[in-house]
Amino acid sequence: MEKRVVFPEGKQKEFLRIVKKYSKLTWVELGNKINVNGGTLKAAYQFEKCSLPYAVLKNIISFQGTTEEAINTEYGAEIIESITGKGHYGISRVKLPEVDITFDKKPEKLDTSQVNFSACDIKKKNLKLPTKLTPSLAEEIGAHLGDGFLSGDKYEYRLKGNKNEKKYYDQFVKKTFKELYNIDLNIKEYETTYGFELCSKGLWEFKNKVLGIPAGRKNDIRIPEVIKVNNQEILCSFIKGLFDTDGCVSFLDYKTHGNHYPVISFSSRSKFLVQETGEILNMLGLKPTFSDDKKYYYIYLYGYKRLEIYTKMIGWSNSKHTDKVIQWKQNYPELGMNIKIKRDNSKPFIGPLFKDIIMQRADCLHQED
Repeated sequence: MEKRVVFPEGKQKEFLRIVKKYSKLTWVELGNKINVNGGTLKAAYQFEKCSLPYAVLKNIISFQGTTEEAINTEYGAEIIESITGKGHYGISRVKLPEVDITFDKKPEKLDTSQVNFSACDIKKKNLKLPTKLTPSLAEEIGAHLGDGFLSGDKYEYRLKGNKNEKKYYDQFVKKTFKELYNIDLNIKEYETTYGFELCSKGLWEFKNKVLGIPAGRKNDIRIPEVIKVNNQEILCSFIKGLFDTDGCVSFLDYKTHGNHYPVISFSSRSKFLVQETGEILNMLGLKPTFSDDKKYYYIYLYGYKRLEIYTKMIGWSNSKHTDKVIQWKQNYPELGMNIKIKRDNSKPFIGPLFKDIIMQRADCLHQED
């Protein structure tokens, strides 16, 4: 048995945010002060994914010089005895809604008649353009909104990610661009990134004029209207591309059983992109959670059930995510038995078991153009 602090709904979040505000510390710094993982404090305790351990409350009281009675009176907190153990992971507690796509239109044919090709597009690249929205194109659009950049002053497009994503770019991205556009990419390593840059008037105009992706910085970018269709496969493919590039898979220390509690997250500077992505995830029955830090906006998919549904319905093309899930399944086979995922056996998995949630968050934030 262990003591835990149970707040009325919404009060635990309010309490912890007040503690952080008056401490003038970051979540990590505050976590260090009260002897708790900063990522767990921010992502699990703040968003009330689990109750607060009594030991953490005592550390807060000691740190801020308040009293247990004052907290109980102001926030209505109750101290209870909680049974903990390996069987208390909370697997069956979440019941998610069914898929309910509210977009009206069906995938349309793409009118490429107004796209202009340069001589290089025709002679050297033999550029081809898709004439309909397919799952493969939807996934490529998602990757564009994640890692891509369409130049505003020249016909240049670039797609670059972290250097630990070489396999994703060398195999999946290269193959996708060949199939969609008949382009043989020159993918290479840059100073801090890995990916490609290419100049193509035809591809630029296709992305801008036909797909409706704006050029320039992505601070206020939205999901293109062409994606908003009543087609589950298209929507799932778009989400896959977006989360493959700017998403993250993490595992939190929840209920003191080790880093077993899954969190799939996505971040962007664009509030619109996060809101509209959240709408699609809600239509897919995943019920995301949102937050922001005034610089980035975040989406979180917490828990085993969401991981199970995401893996089955959407999945990943980027092995940096699947490797984490496979390693988690090996460490917690009783939790991962309903999650089916295959490892690419072209090379052995040698990554770390898990990283601290804050280190993973740093790895997930993309470099803005």
